[in-house]
Amino acid sequence: MFENKEIKINISDFQKVFAVTAVMLQTILSFALANTHNETTAACIGTLYVMVKYTAHLFIFAIVYNMVKTSQHLSYFEFLKEKFFELVVPYILWTSAYLWLFPAVQQGNPYTNTATFLLKYITGDGAPHLWYTVMMLQIQLLMPFFVWLGYKVFTNKKAVWPVLIIATAIYVAWYIFYDTQVFAGTHHDSWYLLDRFVVSFMIYGVYGCAALNYHEAIYNALYKVRYALLPMGLAVALVSANHLLSYSGDLTFAHAPYLNSLQSLYSVIVIFGVFMFGSTMIKNNAPQLRAFKWLSTYAYRTYLANVFVFQVLLLCFKDLLLKLPTGIMIIVAYVATASCAFLLSYLLHVIWQAIKGTITK
Repeated sequence: MFENKEIKINISDFQKVFAVTAVMLQTILSFALANTHNETTAACIGTLYVMVKYTAHLFIFAIVYNMVKTSQHLSYFEFLKEKFFELVVPYILWTSAYLWLFPAVQQGNPYTNTATFLLKYITGDGAPHLWYTVMMLQIQLLMPFFVWLGYKVFTNKKAVWPVLIIATAIYVAWYIFYDTQVFAGTHHDSWYLLDRFVVSFMIYGVYGCAALNYHEAIYNALYKVRYALLPMGLAVALVSANHLLSYSGDLTFAHAPYLNSLQSLYSVIVIFGVFMFGSTMIKNNAPQLRAFKWLSTYAYRTYLANVFVFQVLLLCFKDLLLKLPTGIMIIVAYVATASCAFLLSYLLHVIWQAIKGTITK
């Protein structure tokens, strides 16, 4: 009912598309904030940033939903081999490109020797967005656990709510620890990598598992409150944005972590909204399904490439972009980056397929 087997599309494809398009907007908003000196404009940028900062949660939900759905008959070794070529190899290649060609975008302390250079691959600090992959790869390593959870635990209806409650309680405890000891604590600099540790986002994988098993029941419940999702999301987002804007001094996105109670609640609402939207599209066999499947197919590769593409655009058109009004600049830069990033991903795929075809002949 909620999968089109002809197109091979399910709800995770919609989640991936919404996540990657939001990630690219975060890239543009970071640039816009760094180049604005108007407090009102900065506040608008900060509010919009909060409204698209749901991407990590959405990615994890989608990854686990699809992983459990499609990997139950794979051996762990077969699964890891598949994911190595699908995820790890592109990550290594793109990280290398960022570190060699655009070292200025690396996060944390710049590399100074071979050891610190290689460490960037492990921490995901080669570019602002690459930490997502480090976090996602940890989730992939837990494939046996999530398959067991989905097909052994959640198939028992009596176990669903206790597991969800316990998992949420563990997440809340972890969040409180992170908030007091790292984000606003004495270990802010030394323990900053905990924000990409698997425990920080594992709860969304658990939710993805539950959603796979009880898709229809969740869809029916969400459909009854569908008109409330948008105002609820906007209300929580605005409260979260107000929290960000309440910090003294210049506005910085460092004050808007993913491990935040308001941001987590907002992300769950977005997950529900995309879940219902995608389910309805599949249920109605909407003509846009093929377009969403195409975008989803290249979503991961486009996510890896988007900062690279934006840096190239800045080399060519930075002065022109900065002459535009901020709102227009954001729209132009976003459309150009998204279009070129998807196009680049597609072209690289076509070139690689041609090379593989030549080698195998």
